[in-house]
Amino acid sequence: MELKFTAAERAEEYLERIAALTGAEQYDDGTYHLTAGRIRFRLDYKFVGVISHGGESTCFSVVAYPDLPRAEVIASALLQLKNNPGLFEKWRELQGHTFKADGQMFSGTHWR
Repeated sequence: MELKFTAAERAEEYLERIAALTGAEQYDDGTYHLTAGRIRFRLDYKFVGVISHGGESTCFSVVAYPDLPRAEVIASALLQLKNNPGLFEKWRELQGHTFKADGQMFSGTHWR
């Protein structure tokens, strides 16, 4: 008997592996906290934010296809931020654009 998994179930499994690889922690509210370099991020499927020691924070909305599983959105952001925490500044400054993991912007990908 062959087991069939939905895209959302596969994405959840993928997210678990990515969280373990990046050292991200899942909190009870469903958010993930990731430390990359000296920066601590808080992520969910809609927002990415920076958590600072002084209680200040900044965040922005995550751009994703509407039919992309939520877990896949989070996993992608975890991987990109772990590999290049400086992407956060580019993402925040150029909201609505999509970026590759190396920080280069995809051409023609402005979201409205």
